[in-house]
Amino acid sequence: MSKQYKAPLGASLVVLSSVFYASYGIWTKLMGNFFGGYTASGLRSILVVLLLLPPAFVYHGFEPVRWRKNWRHLAGLLAGSLFIWGPLYYAILHAGVGISLTINYASIVIGMFFFGWLLNKERFTRDKLLATVLGFVGLACIFSPSTHGIGMLPLLASVLSGLSAAANAVIAKKISYNATQATIALWVTSAVASLAMALLIREPAPAVGWHMQWLYLLIFAAASVVASWSLVKGIKLIEAGAAGILGLLEIVFGVLFGVLFFHEHVSVLVMVGILTILAAAAIPYIKDYSDKKGTLGAE
Repeated sequence: MSKQYKAPLGASLVVLSSVFYASYGIWTKLMGNFFGGYTASGLRSILVVLLLLPPAFVYHGFEPVRWRKNWRHLAGLLAGSLFIWGPLYYAILHAGVGISLTINYASIVIGMFFFGWLLNKERFTRDKLLATVLGFVGLACIFSPSTHGIGMLPLLASVLSGLSAAANAVIAKKISYNATQATIALWVTSAVASLAMALLIREPAPAVGWHMQWLYLLIFAAASVVASWSLVKGIKLIEAGAAGILGLLEIVFGVLFGVLFFHEHVSVLVMVGILTILAAAAIPYIKDYSDKKGTLGAE
């Protein structure tokens, strides 16, 4: 593919991934309490793995597991997965799509800086410090009295989910697998952790039959595959900095979906918080993007 077409296609794929990531809130709201948070997460993870396995076999994406070398990383993924989807599912149902995804994204950004420094010895630069401070300011606006009708527990659940997702992302980066196997490892550990938590807290088993919620779950799994694939493919075609900036559209789409489909109300102070978080998350990417002469094409 010529360089002339790589950048527009890569940017379009990253925007597409943002739409599908933001759609997670839609399917969660439509499923409601039919499954229970951890049960839905475990079943979705199993479906995603089943959808990923055929292309992994066809394109020879598997390699030895190497337990001795990777068991710590796999254990870390399992531990992180215990607190990702269950809390986020709860947050979306009780706080709404827009606010939950915004808080979750902010927590992921802040968590990536922290765990990158803690686990991967990445430098905590002034750009990251400014982004972290702005992120906390944005969260403070969202955790303001304007959300008193929601309650603190769903918002804190979204924070916990975001920090856990950030830890898993850093661990996945360190694991010695190719991208395909690392992705499958993420979803397998998610399935194991979610189903274990569902059993631990004794979530009721969902009814088996021709219920629409099963269709929503299948669409949710398909959306997860499209979201992850288009993001990975897009990042291969454009620079990471540009992809990071475009990825911020996930918050915009999340808020938009909440307003359009579920008539969620977003106060002025919450909108200020959302815009502050967008600015915070963009700072490191814009710095990286400008350092590379502002080009979209991957090197």
